[in-house]
Amino acid sequence: MKAIARILMMIVVALLLVGGAFVFGFAVSRAVAPNNPTASSAPVASTALVQQDNAPAEFRQDMQVFWEAWRLINDNFYAQPIDQNKMTYGAVAGMVESLGDEHTAFVDPERASYLEQQLSGSFEGIGATVEMVNGRLTIVAPIKGTPAAEAGLQAGDVILQVDETLIQNMDVMDAISIIRGPKGSTVVLKVQRGTQPAFDLSIVRNTINVPEVETKMLEDDTIAYIQLTEFGDKATSELRKALSEALAKNPKALIFDLRGNPGGYLHTAIEVASEFIDSGKVVLVEKFKDGQKKTYQAQSGGIATKIPLVLLVNEGSASASEILAASLRDQNRALIIGQKTFGKGSVKTTHSLSDQSQLRVTIANFYGPKEGQIHKVGITPDILVPDPTQFERSRGIDPQLQKAIDLIKSGEIKVPQTGSSSMAHPVAEGEVGLLTALQEWIAMNWFQPRLPA
Repeated sequence: MKAIARILMMIVVALLLVGGAFVFGFAVSRAVAPNNPTASSAPVASTALVQQDNAPAEFRQDMQVFWEAWRLINDNFYAQPIDQNKMTYGAVAGMVESLGDEHTAFVDPERASYLEQQLSGSFEGIGATVEMVNGRLTIVAPIKGTPAAEAGLQAGDVILQVDETLIQNMDVMDAISIIRGPKGSTVVLKVQRGTQPAFDLSIVRNTINVPEVETKMLEDDTIAYIQLTEFGDKATSELRKALSEALAKNPKALIFDLRGNPGGYLHTAIEVASEFIDSGKVVLVEKFKDGQKKTYQAQSGGIATKIPLVLLVNEGSASASEILAASLRDQNRALIIGQKTFGKGSVKTTHSLSDQSQLRVTIANFYGPKEGQIHKVGITPDILVPDPTQFERSRGIDPQLQKAIDLIKSGEIKVPQTGSSSMAHPVAEGEVGLLTALQEWIAMNWFQPRLPA
């Protein structure tokens, strides 16, 4: 009996030891990787991120709640399967949004590719500028010589459907991504034109090269007009060519139009400003979070530094457009006409991530040569003139452009002298006071981005 009891006691001790070892091992594994989702429910890249030996301890601790939520969603959410990439992008976007800076942003690969194409000036699509008006995707204008123009799309046409997808009340960039596609492929648009019945229009996509500069001569070739639509890759070379051709006709003044220009590259803004400002003069000042400053000066070789200059801006003129407006204003180089600009005075760096998504991080704010505030303030024109109404647009009437032409013809825009304004007289107080709080609200809420599809 004693032998049997001894054997039973040994068995019990062995079981306790094995059980204890299992419990201890399980506890240790949970402490090292708490609530780690299963391999089938978590993205490999994200799991590897948590397991990196060089990850800061506070990062591992803070991520515990994230992985708890991630696993609970994957295990319990009723609609399966779950798009893991979409969840990852949503999580990163939420993290960025928590910073409270509207210009620091996460951009998924599809939109990142679109934005890069936008600044390169070349993409594959139909070739029409569009905007979202009251939830309806509206053609602003077909680009000359493109499939959209050849197919007969007209300004004011409303795109109701793209292939099988209804696009009403859709984000304008999402709608554009559906319309664009590989060269040679066909897209079918359901078009509403005025009060006519909707009709289908088949268009074969092609490579679209979007000019960043448009130019023409006005008033019997006495006034040069140049519009810059974006500070992209081609802006500097196209602008210099346009300036050379226009100045060869010896105009009495130049109207430079930045209305609706959303910005672009910082280095392009410096290059463009250098065409109008004498070499060595300050174009802008960057201020960083640690208080340091960086000053950018105009480069040599500008070919339009002496001609009388009028700059047109509105609430759609942003970022790089405001760099140019501030520098021309502070250097007394141009008379500015139009509406107060958008007010984006921040500098971003763009970081490409492993899947070609992008993280755009605000690193500084920029200021004009006199270091006046631009961010969330904007540039107020010397002369405030309302944007054209829809009625005026439909009849080709442009009060802002006409105001510039009238001032030039009257001789009030003169060659600028050092330390003086290019205006012959200061703006009357009544003119400045025309923009009431209500007009300002309407202007800021009326503007919609116009983008090529």
